[in-house]
Amino acid sequence: MIFNETHYRTEKSKINLQNGIEVIRHAVRAVVFDGNRILMAHLGKTDEYKFPGGGVKEKETTDDALIREVLEEVGYKVTNIKEKIGIITEYDVAKEGAQYYFKMISQYFLAEVDNVQLSQNLEDDEKELQYKPCWVDIKEAFNKNKEVKENINKTPGNGRETIALERIIGEYFG
Repeated sequence: MIFNETHYRTEKSKINLQNGIEVIRHAVRAVVFDGNRILMAHLGKTDEYKFPGGGVKEKETTDDALIREVLEEVGYKVTNIKEKIGIITEYDVAKEGAQYYFKMISQYFLAEVDNVQLSQNLEDDEKELQYKPCWVDIKEAFNKNKEVKENINKTPGNGRETIALERIIGEYFG
């Protein structure tokens, strides 16, 4: 694995890790290369990039979730899942109330996709954020996310994705 990071989306002092009740979500993210380009979802509303992926459903394997999420978000069929290259664990206040805290564990996998792009099957929030599949230079995606990181309109996942992009660039394009 090339990275194992912990990231707080809000200030640590606002999250009750000691006595709080954990609300946990497991997620998977695909890292798909084509030379120095990477498959991402470009979010038109916030002008940032996100790895294709999302939550693992109950009784779903990580492989099945990755295949489903990549197809839904960017319209490509995963043909090969190679290896897990990283984990980012995020903490935030939970929407359930002050006695809870949210913990999301995102696993990043190297993967390959076929050459045929199919239609997306986006959820309402993804439609609102204007997800569009794209192959983008990885350093361009990193620089854009880093720039957007200072924008109040960024998505909560911006910090996570920026960290992952930075670690991947360091390992594969350093």
